[in-house]
Amino acid sequence: MSEMKLQDDFPDHDRRDWRALADKGLRGADFETLISRTENGLQRGPLFDAAQRPQTHAALTGPDSPLLAGRPWHVCAPVTDPDLHFANMQLLDDLKGGASAIRIGSLPITRRADLRRLLEGVLLDLVPIVFAPGSSAAIHAAGLDELYGTAVTLGLDPLGDKPDIPAGWRAFTIDAAATFEAGGSDGTELAVFAATLAETFRRHGSGAQPHMSALFALGTDAHMGIVKIRAARRLHAAVAGAFGIDDPALPIHAVTSQRMMQSEDGWTNMLRTTSAGFGAVIGGADYVTIRPFTDTPDHRRLGNATPFGYRIARNQQLLMMEESHLGQVRDAAYGSYFHERMTEDLAQSAWSTFQIIEAAGGIEPYRQRGDLESAVAADRQARADRAEPVLGVTLHASDNAPVPEVR
Repeated sequence: MSEMKLQDDFPDHDRRDWRALADKGLRGADFETLISRTENGLQRGPLFDAAQRPQTHAALTGPDSPLLAGRPWHVCAPVTDPDLHFANMQLLDDLKGGASAIRIGSLPITRRADLRRLLEGVLLDLVPIVFAPGSSAAIHAAGLDELYGTAVTLGLDPLGDKPDIPAGWRAFTIDAAATFEAGGSDGTELAVFAATLAETFRRHGSGAQPHMSALFALGTDAHMGIVKIRAARRLHAAVAGAFGIDDPALPIHAVTSQRMMQSEDGWTNMLRTTSAGFGAVIGGADYVTIRPFTDTPDHRRLGNATPFGYRIARNQQLLMMEESHLGQVRDAAYGSYFHERMTEDLAQSAWSTFQIIEAAGGIEPYRQRGDLESAVAADRQARADRAEPVLGVTLHASDNAPVPEVR
């Protein structure tokens, strides 16, 4: 059988040929109408080709996550209900239903008995425990003896006091997600991540590397979620390399953003969280938490999620993992003209802002002077000026959408 060469079957074309066809299709409309931009002003299309693809870097991934048992990522169940009895029943239901880790939010835990009550029935030697940033301080004070021998991410601030942590635990979490939830753009979130990372190494030395993780929030744009996670790994490798760290593996936890959630026609939140979760998975996050579709911000709060809300959040990931088989290819966006170009552009944009922060004395002076607050406010204003439609609110709004049940 002769060798088939597909490239010989197609004529050669260049961008000028494509532009001629595009102009013809526009029928006199301005070509600029085909160009869209991100919140950071990065150009998205309308066409990416091999000539625009940057130097393709080796695929960067996180360290081998503990207790995955062959899964490509941890389906991390959110534990946020203030009723510890319900929270325990719900997390056990999530684990039985396919979750492989749990993420504990700010709960009323003030003594060791509360932690025992929350985790009763959990096989701690098989289930990684992740504490959301800021949630473990009281629990840490109450005593964490129950968790010795468990894979734990404490979520402590790396710029706070250095804790006495058992070997193997991830003590510090660089909480980049807080910047995004406050209204910051992807680029601002990444710049804060890089600046906090650099300050962590300055304070704790390169020995902090095995004790760190990072948290990012992902919005409705799945492709930018993919790009953001990939750019984060690139930034981490660059900053860690500057401090002489040769193995810059970093566990990344991606959570679907709360700021995108809507109380009007709350059912449409399922579409938002699915899109964000897809970006997290293809981007290569190690832990992924999808919020229940009723988990809206406080200023438009629906209420605590029901078991149905948790089940939908869990099953969204299981559908991606078990039925769509996402995660079977490591760094599936590798080599994609669009994703490689946007990863490079977003990383470079974030790096430029990171350099501004460093020139200003680092992340803490930058915060204390109000510079970060001003940058986030500018991002919020730019987003408001874009006035993009919101499904179920300003786009395809329903006059009679039933209000989802909450607790």
